[in-house]
Amino acid sequence: MKKVLILYNKISDNPTEDESDVLEQVKLVSKALLELGYTIAYLTFDLNLEKVVNDIKEINPDIIFNLAETVYNKGEFAYLAPSILGYLGIPFTGSPLIPMFNFSNKLLTKRELDRIGILTPNYFTLDKFQKKYHTLKPNKKYIVKPVWEEGSLGLDEHCIFEGSNIEYIESLSKLNKDYFFIEEFIEGRELNVSIIGTENGPRVLPLAEMTFNYPDDKPKIMGYKSKWVEDSFEYNNTIRTFDIADDYRLFPEIEEICKYIWKTGLKGYVRVDFRLDSINKPYVIDINLNPCISESGGFYAACIEDGLTYNDMIELIIKDSLI
Repeated sequence: MKKVLILYNKISDNPTEDESDVLEQVKLVSKALLELGYTIAYLTFDLNLEKVVNDIKEINPDIIFNLAETVYNKGEFAYLAPSILGYLGIPFTGSPLIPMFNFSNKLLTKRELDRIGILTPNYFTLDKFQKKYHTLKPNKKYIVKPVWEEGSLGLDEHCIFEGSNIEYIESLSKLNKDYFFIEEFIEGRELNVSIIGTENGPRVLPLAEMTFNYPDDKPKIMGYKSKWVEDSFEYNNTIRTFDIADDYRLFPEIEEICKYIWKTGLKGYVRVDFRLDSINKPYVIDINLNPCISESGGFYAACIEDGLTYNDMIELIIKDSLI
């Protein structure tokens, strides 16, 4: 009977909703692994890396289920767990080090997408604004995005502005250029595509669309409230649907884009977020490695739509770690 170590990030004293969600994932993964016949152990991950390494060696697992998303809820530490696990040479679930480093930093993500020829919205680093050098167009909308944080932390409708809003643009000089950047805002539909690794290559799950039952003057974005604050207007009026049969002509192109991105070294389970412009041209706006696998999350919803149970999903993730 194989032993699986569930590794997850240590929770801070006053966790936000997105940080504490990992505890729900630990509970669900534990139940699935036990039902699948594995023995399990647990370990929290923090910046005491020497202790983490020694504890893992003492537990001596066959496989590590990596749920260590961040450290102290800081996205810039997302690569640390894959780095340590790769060093130890023990099979572990989800993304390896290099893809995690590239795709947890949204600027590196943009540059990687540009390199491989995948369409992504135009973007600007903040040093261009601090030097008064940029090419924002007055008739376009833009969005201020965090470089590192996942789960839309720090992202809401106030991050969207018109290229003609000089006062707003001048205020950007106050932001830390290492933690924020500007992206052209694509106002069309938003699609999420989940991918899971298998022995036969990436399995692209059914297309999901995020629909926004918002007033006309409210920007339609997946912000922090829409993902995590259950009593908010945004959470209760942002709805995921797979009922887009009339638009399945979109799927072949998007599926090919996802498979092409996968070839950059992706592994495990991934979600790719798209925006469609006015002529349905797809732009990749984010790539989420090791996305949330709670029962309310989009990744598991796509698995259900594809006929997979929670245990099926966990077994595929485990098997992919051994390939």
